[in-house]
Amino acid sequence: MKGKKYFSFILLGRFFLTMTILFFLLSFTSSVYAHKVYLFAWGEGDTVYVDSYFSGKKKVIGGHVEVFDMSGKKLLEGVTNRKGAFSFKIPVKSDLRIVMESSMGHKAEYLLKADELQEDNATLTSTLINKEEEDVKVASTKVSVDIEQIRKVVEEVVDSRLKPVSRTIAKIREEKGPDFTDIMGGFGYILGLVGIALYFKSKEK
Repeated sequence: MKGKKYFSFILLGRFFLTMTILFFLLSFTSSVYAHKVYLFAWGEGDTVYVDSYFSGKKKVIGGHVEVFDMSGKKLLEGVTNRKGAFSFKIPVKSDLRIVMESSMGHKAEYLLKADELQEDNATLTSTLINKEEEDVKVASTKVSVDIEQIRKVVEEVVDSRLKPVSRTIAKIREEKGPDFTDIMGGFGYILGLVGIALYFKSKEK
């Protein structure tokens, strides 16, 4: 009998210890992710646009932004505005590593691939106009529109806009830590195991 009581005491002790650890884990995780910084960027024409925010969608105001090439050379720097945004002209047509540090010292990084820095829409439109002018000179009586070329241009424009969005969604999912539901789910799982153990111990008496 004493052995069973001792076992139950040890089990309850471990239970409360586990609950204490989970409580501090929950508090720590909530604090960390409340200040986690998210950063993403995309190219549009000859300009790169940067957006930044904390968890909860609060904008990072006054965040220090630095842009590097893949060799580590710093190309430029700046500060986010009241909307958490920053923009700059494309310095080189290559992969760009964009790093931002908030005023509280939290950092975020984003890799903007060179293939996301597509031609400006104006350049693409100009290409179509030139093609039509050439067709007019050749046909002299009508303008021949290359439907296949238009389709390809449209696909390029759409693809250039969707790539940054897709990569940003993937990045946010990858960086997303355990949320309140995940932690409470683990909490409930442990409670269930302890309850089952206590139930079977009571059956032995």
